Amino acid sequence: MISIFLMHQITINNTIIDLFIGDLTKIEHDALVIPTNSRLLPSGNVRCNVLRSAGSTVQVECNKIISEMANIPIGHAVITSGGNLDVKFIIHARSGHDQKKLMLAVWNSMKLADEKGLISIIFPPISKDVLGFTTQLSAKIMIPTIKKFLTEKKKHLQKVSICLETLPDYKEFEKVLSDGL
Repeated sequence: MISIFLMHQITINNTIIDLFIGDLTKIEHDALVIPTNSRLLPSGNVRCNVLRSAGSTVQVECNKIISEMANIPIGHAVITSGGNLDVKFIIHARSGHDQKKLMLAVWNSMKLADEKGLISIIFPPISKDVLGFTTQLSAKIMIPTIKKFLTEKKKHLQKVSICLETLPDYKEFEKVLSDGL
């Protein structure tokens, strides 16, 4: 049994957006989004933890993608299997050092999941700390991007989750999620 501390949710265009504190590697969803670098190599705490839990087959798939693409452009996302995780797929999203690139990485991750016909996707706070984004700034970019995608482009997604590690991180995301309601 996995313990999840579900704290807040809203519904937009018949899709639930929820925030909770939990362990990203133990959640069941169709797709899990993790940040990546241009070569899909292990780097950063979130990516390394997920790849370790997913097993070596996911890195083999990443290596195959890189052999075909050379590198992942900023703002883009690619997909692999979920390996040993309780997710069908891992979406590897490359954001950058500015707000527009983070927005594109979130948008393209959701687009990729929706194009694959997936109904649920889960994000960590992408770009937090690693690329110098604060939790507040990450929330102010991710939440509006998710809302806009669900309003304008969504076909299949029924649940979008954001898994946070700490209560202060949760509070920042909750504040932004509740804005405009």
